[in-house]
Amino acid sequence: MRNKIVFYLNGIRKEVGATHASMMLAEYLRYDQGLTGTKIVCAEGDCGACSVLRYFPHTKGVDTDNYLSVNSCITLVSQLDGASLVTVDALKNNNDLHEVQKRMVSCHGSQCGFCTPGFVIALTGLVEEKLGRSEKTISSCEAKNATTGNLCRCTGYQPIIEAAESIDLSQCESIKKRFYSEQQEVDLTRVYSESVEMKSDDFHFFAPKTLPEAIEFLKVYPDTKILGSGTDLGVVHNKRKTKLTKLMSLHLISKLYDVSEEQGVVTVGARVTHTEFRHFIKKRIPEFSKYLDIFASPQIKNLGTIIGNIATASPIGDTPPPFLALKAELVVLGPNGERVIPMDKFFLAYRKTSLTHGEIITHIRFNLPEKNSSIKFYKYSNRKDLDISAVNFAIHVEWDGTEKKKIKDITIAAGGVAAIPLRFIKTEEALKKNFNIDDAVKELHREFKPISDLRASGAYRHVLLENYFRKFFSEVSV
Repeated sequence: MRNKIVFYLNGIRKEVGATHASMMLAEYLRYDQGLTGTKIVCAEGDCGACSVLRYFPHTKGVDTDNYLSVNSCITLVSQLDGASLVTVDALKNNNDLHEVQKRMVSCHGSQCGFCTPGFVIALTGLVEEKLGRSEKTISSCEAKNATTGNLCRCTGYQPIIEAAESIDLSQCESIKKRFYSEQQEVDLTRVYSESVEMKSDDFHFFAPKTLPEAIEFLKVYPDTKILGSGTDLGVVHNKRKTKLTKLMSLHLISKLYDVSEEQGVVTVGARVTHTEFRHFIKKRIPEFSKYLDIFASPQIKNLGTIIGNIATASPIGDTPPPFLALKAELVVLGPNGERVIPMDKFFLAYRKTSLTHGEIITHIRFNLPEKNSSIKFYKYSNRKDLDISAVNFAIHVEWDGTEKKKIKDITIAAGGVAAIPLRFIKTEEALKKNFNIDDAVKELHREFKPISDLRASGAYRHVLLENYFRKFFSEVSV
């Protein structure tokens, strides 16, 4: 078992003990390594100024087999174990700027310059993606999508988009070819094969190689927090609400990266990111893929896990309503073995779940929708992109026949309307008995009593849900 984490930073091998491993990556880069190109602004993964490129070669997703942009302000150094990292400071090759940097200069894409490194990293990640697919141009839409997680106060964005569109991909050198060597591959494969445990006076980090190791550790240290991607824990740590002192990461357990379909049943491991899942589900449930497009930023989706978003049990989490609508099940492992929890039995109260002491969610699974079914996911937030939901809504109907006049089965779920992600069972039953939209709407309103907060009033949430409900049936019924 190792007592240090190992990663590569701009092609240089790093071994880091508990003291540095407990730091946020952005602080480590700036204050320990002197790599000040990476900026710290929001410290909660919103602005993108802290973006860096991270490659984790042990994942199994097609969309993640490359250097991807992630937020370093909410990423612990310990999360880099087994990874290769590239920062904006290393993009210049000798005295020659990277093509992205050249275009940002020629198109006047920078003014005060504070956000510029993050935009450069985000666009470099896009270039890597395009090179991997042997594509020759970058469209305005692709540039906007890639920089969704980056904010700028000065330029009005247009010069940045023009810089992206003008990039000559034939002149771009692959970051992966430049910074990821065969020697790194061999070394990181060996690193990935060993568990790691580090301790200091105020930080204890454990990464098991197997699930039984993880369960045993939780028996000994019951107050340990399980670290998924840190996109939630990193924020509360930075805002000094919860200090991260005792953590267990599952990043070394290979089978938790599996995402598969067998006989219409999809199984998603606890380490599968939103980016990986979006790629996998795109052709199977296109509606889910579109929904994920407006969930978080590329930097968050490249690091954040599907299971992590569920396990936080936030009433405004974006993935629980779709999974509730799909009647998903959570597979959990604990001291007494494995058990399965239906999603509609998982959320008990605000931030409280039915997980018992020492249990870990290992997978989520669900059936793909039948051919004779309709499914829609909706999200409302004050901003279109990178914003917390005021309301999210999911509805899945299996029709009895092809004319869509009678409902065989239906599931309706929403977030942002109660202390937990809520399933509308009484409304479902009313519709199965009598397919009358007006009567069902009355039942829908009786099933929830939302609060008013800074995102929306309770009355407005009632209006939103009714409108989404009626919108669904107006779009799918004939």
